[in-house]
Amino acid sequence: MLLEKKRLSLEEMESQTALELPDRELMLVTVVITNVLNNLSIDVDIRNVNVAVQVCAVVQAINTILVGQALTCTVEQ
Repeated sequence: MLLEKKRLSLEEMESQTALELPDRELMLVTVVITNVLNNLSIDVDIRNVNVAVQVCAVVQAINTILVGQALTCTVEQ
């Protein structure tokens, strides 16, 4: 048994609400890099989430070669 779909009228379509989300890559995020030993931090605003993740990856790589330093990196909205 096949069911036919009811077609929407122009008025019904116009009465529907559509929400448009921003492009994920264009959302503004803040990368917070902190030196845990002296509690200094820097906030960097970035519009691309992929770039923010790469920045934190670089911070973690730098963290492996620093002696006596402990850097943290977080991505916040």
